[in-house]
Amino acid sequence: MLKANSNLFHVLATGLLLAVPAIGHAFAHVVLTEPLAPPGARYVGHFKVGHGCGGSPTIGLRIEIPAGVRAVTPQTRPGWTLSTEGDGNTIRAVSWKGGILESGQPGTFTIAMTLPEKETVLLFSTTQSCRSGEEHWSEPPPQTGKAKRPAPTLAVTARTAATASVTVADGWFRALPPSVPSGGYFTLHNAGGKPVALSDVETPACGAVMIHKSGNGGMEHVMSLDVAAGETVTFAPGGYHLMCMAAKLMLKPGGSVPVTLIFSDGQRIMADFQVRNALGK
Repeated sequence: MLKANSNLFHVLATGLLLAVPAIGHAFAHVVLTEPLAPPGARYVGHFKVGHGCGGSPTIGLRIEIPAGVRAVTPQTRPGWTLSTEGDGNTIRAVSWKGGILESGQPGTFTIAMTLPEKETVLLFSTTQSCRSGEEHWSEPPPQTGKAKRPAPTLAVTARTAATASVTVADGWFRALPPSVPSGGYFTLHNAGGKPVALSDVETPACGAVMIHKSGNGGMEHVMSLDVAAGETVTFAPGGYHLMCMAAKLMLKPGGSVPVTLIFSDGQRIMADFQVRNALGK
């Protein structure tokens, strides 16, 4: 754990409050999707693994628990074996093994915990084991620039992130056979005075849903999408879009499905997306 000294805590906490995406979301392979929490809170940390090690699938994850964190309760993950390390009732590390995340497949590992009573910055040193090689995410964010191997970071602070006024419009999914990924499109507008970062999307209409971007003859997975104050981002064919994997029967033309957009400052925005046919009508 890093002590909340005047310089480092001010740099990290202020940076998280004013611009959550600044600490590694675009580059880190393991991040906390909720990087701010109040002192003494019962916190549920979602550690999101973006992809494997240089094309090799992820087969294990070990997360060290910082000193001062209590009542650690990790959650099981289907297909993975959960284990803990510690002294008596104090858990010092949590590991998942035996499963597999393909190199381009994201996954979330969850740990509930009680946070320290004082403001501080917590670093969760993480080892990502792959079929070929390992990645160690353990570096603290530097006061300038970006760390090459940043640890998942949580700012424990009584201050809260400024709530941005984010709106979602014109949302729709293209209905395709379940064996073919379906695209999702919408317009996102940040009318607030602070930047926000779209970090995840949930909908019961899909077995899994990811943020993707098409361009230069290919497609890439986007871990986190920054939206500046006053900016509008359009998700449309040929650009940013949602990739709906294993679409369920509720994705039928003429209907609608609920979608939740999740932001790195904890905001969750729900919207109804229309379902259109393969021609987008």
